[in-house]
Amino acid sequence: MFFNANPFYQVVNKSFLYYNINCGDRWMKNIIEIDGLDFKYKDISVFNNLTLTIKEGSFTTVLGANGSGKTTLIKLILGLIYGNSVVMCNSIPVTKENFKEIRKVIGFVGENPEQNFVAETVMDEIAFSLENLQMSPQYIKEKVMTLARQLHLENDLEKEPHTLNVQKRQLVALASALAVDPKILIMDEGLNNLDSKFREEVLNIIKKLNKENNMTVIQTTDNLENCLFGDSIIVLDEGHVVLSGLKEEVLEYEDIIDKAKLDLPFIVALSNKLKFYNLIDKTYFDQEKLVDDLWK
Repeated sequence: MFFNANPFYQVVNKSFLYYNINCGDRWMKNIIEIDGLDFKYKDISVFNNLTLTIKEGSFTTVLGANGSGKTTLIKLILGLIYGNSVVMCNSIPVTKENFKEIRKVIGFVGENPEQNFVAETVMDEIAFSLENLQMSPQYIKEKVMTLARQLHLENDLEKEPHTLNVQKRQLVALASALAVDPKILIMDEGLNNLDSKFREEVLNIIKKLNKENNMTVIQTTDNLENCLFGDSIIVLDEGHVVLSGLKEEVLEYEDIIDKAKLDLPFIVALSNKLKFYNLIDKTYFDQEKLVDDLWK
């Protein structure tokens, strides 16, 4: 597949350049569209003329330091807050009138998922949305057990969600979000409380669902290691999009990422150092692949 590596850009806040890398027609349509949106909390401007798109079927990581606007962006997509222009989600305007319709296509996991728990057991929590959709008892049982096995919750199904440790609570929330096979999965710092090894395992599960079910994934994080599991990256800094495009292209702009107060993923930073010493000639995103090629 051909990628156009020549970006166009325009000057934005604090002399940052907004690089929007042309990704071609890799996906069919935009599933999220925001055009010229302004948003303020009281007198504090968060977004000024925000414009961005997210492609259907993509796995997009929204990166930014604390205060960059990541959570505000997610609230705008979910219809929890509104700016001066309409956000489009799955070709539907995100308005108060369309709130229920929008939420039917979105599964959501936040940093503190226990705030949204409604059932007395983990099994009932995962099954809750399916019961509301009036799915058959047999289907619900099979779906709950499949997710419980994938996320290592088999031994917790009869427990009360609030009694679990923080890692397990996030997994329960993720299972609940995935139960209805959402068209869009949004994780707003939703994997923060998982240890690094298990977070990698969960991200691989989500990546598989993204590819097999064409499920659009949007994750926000300030941990760039997480972005290696996706295909696209949006970098926010002080309410501005300063980078947007495929991860292979975005991660080439180390200076802009550094200005946004973010660190490159370890394997990418290592690749850059090895390229500097002419030991390799490309950037790697997989540690095992880099080791294999170095030892050839």
